[in-house]
Amino acid sequence: MRKARLLLFSIFFLIFFFTSCPLKNTFTLTMQKEGNGTTDPTIGTHQFGKNVNVTVRAYPDSGWEFDSWEGGVAAPDATETTIFMDRDRTVKAKFVEINQIGKVIEKLDPSVPLSFYHAEELLPLLEDNIDKFLQLLSQGSYLERWAAAYAFQRSLLDNSTLEELEDYLSDPDPTIKALIAVAFLLNGDEKGKAVLEGMLADDNPMNFSVPPQRLSDFSLVILNNYYPLEYPLAGYEEQTTSVTGGPCDYTVTVTAVFHGAGATDTLVETWETQAEEIWNGPTGSREWGNGCCTVTFDFDFDVLEEGEDPPEGVHVIEVKDVSSAHTSWVATPLPTPGSTETTTGEWDNLDSGPVVAHEIGHLMGLDDEYHYDEDGNYVNDNPQPEGSPPSIMAQTWNGAQPLTQHMDAIMAAADIQCECDYSMTITPEYDINISPGVHTVEVTVVRADGTPAKGTTVTFTVIGNPNIEDTEVKTGEDGKASFTYFREFCYTNEDEVEAWAKCNAHAMALKQWISLSWILPGFISPYNGQMDFPYSTPLIILFEIEPKSAEEAENLEFFVKLFRGEIELFAWKGKETAVETGLLLEPGTEYRIEITPVSGPPETEGNMVICTFTTADFTTD
Repeated sequence: MRKARLLLFSIFFLIFFFTSCPLKNTFTLTMQKEGNGTTDPTIGTHQFGKNVNVTVRAYPDSGWEFDSWEGGVAAPDATETTIFMDRDRTVKAKFVEINQIGKVIEKLDPSVPLSFYHAEELLPLLEDNIDKFLQLLSQGSYLERWAAAYAFQRSLLDNSTLEELEDYLSDPDPTIKALIAVAFLLNGDEKGKAVLEGMLADDNPMNFSVPPQRLSDFSLVILNNYYPLEYPLAGYEEQTTSVTGGPCDYTVTVTAVFHGAGATDTLVETWETQAEEIWNGPTGSREWGNGCCTVTFDFDFDVLEEGEDPPEGVHVIEVKDVSSAHTSWVATPLPTPGSTETTTGEWDNLDSGPVVAHEIGHLMGLDDEYHYDEDGNYVNDNPQPEGSPPSIMAQTWNGAQPLTQHMDAIMAAADIQCECDYSMTITPEYDINISPGVHTVEVTVVRADGTPAKGTTVTFTVIGNPNIEDTEVKTGEDGKASFTYFREFCYTNEDEVEAWAKCNAHAMALKQWISLSWILPGFISPYNGQMDFPYSTPLIILFEIEPKSAEEAENLEFFVKLFRGEIELFAWKGKETAVETGLLLEPGTEYRIEITPVSGPPETEGNMVICTFTTADFTTD
């Protein structure tokens, strides 16, 4: 009996427990954030079933990056992870602002000299971050100070920035001082000249110079670039075949005098002109060093007066006066470009411009590129692809021309390497457009000497959905090139626009597209259904739009219309979200406002929103 009572009591207790305390089948997920970004699910509270794995995602805003999750998620460092809903949960997404300048400086490793080529990536960041660079120059580590000074001396600066930099012309560190001096000269301010003049005797290495360079050498090269007559480069002595210039444009000068019965002023001047035309080509110079550098050829020819001895340090060529076949030649060993070596030779008055151009190739150290077989037949040792001009060192007919390999060989013999990397900036680096619409980016390509890269082919590509394949555009005289592409209605994506050109020039921009169908104006004043709108002051229509970021789009406008009944009282088109109508409304009257977002080209209308309101009557206004 006792056991029966105990059993009945247990059954009664269980029935009471399950009827009064039902099991919880849902839990609350509270989403929070720190910094600028959005989450999925959105910030706030959400209900999910018991023991469900909920996926959470983090989306940083532009200029921010995702850092981590707080709150027991499966993978705290992943932008997409899960949370197990076995109880109420709170999850926080943490976003941190991107330090783009710091990320570039982190790539600079003093133990790896080649890493300092990454300093070029600082240049496009400077314009919008002048104050940050000034702060680094003032208070940063030595590497940060150097990075800031490097960026300033490669950039165009306004007067206010130069004023901020003036104190660094007396910086205790010679390298920083030298770089800032260059910044002044680059921007047309001669304050930097005296600083570099004072360093011409400083034979200490320049910090972080790649390859290693003395401060005195660096100062002389810079002074030569801006004041070439006042500061000729001591390394370039008077040479028979001299090479001057740099770091992008060079000149090869061949100095020769002519004597003999066939040497006349008219003939020698003609040779000089024709040979220069062949060696310099139609553009007046030749590319070398993978197309990054140019070389211009200057042939300095004179005729000796009868009985006059040739001066020292020049090539001496006898010109025969002939009326039949004659073999022209240059004595070996051939001179080395950039040296004081001289040679002699024998040409004739029948030699044409191409023949002289070939012989001048020998004066610049180039060998013949042909021979004759045992039967006396001519053999071209350097044949060129069909459709390309033949080599001037292999033949003198069919429009023979100097080849890029000749330029490279001449400069290599003079122990000169092309060190003219190009830099590229792109604008805008980030912006927002509404689809349908077009987007245009512009790049500026600059050579290492600060001059625009004219006529350079820039390749643009767009990584999006779909991608837009490579498009080639040439830069103008100012080194600028632009690219425009179209996205159709309903396109929503962040496109990557990449641009690159020769000599390591590269830049990238981000383009956020928002579909016009997403744009939804919301009325602030008057609001829809308002019954007491004042009529005694001119009507101003206030509204806002979602998504908020669409306000930044250049190609978003609005059609705004005001009606009383079917009568249109006011029509306006523009970008502002506060529209002054200038109208005094009538009391106790119903009005209608229509707002339609518009994008393009081509001009396309989005979803219209309507607000109906009534002005107050005389008794309430």
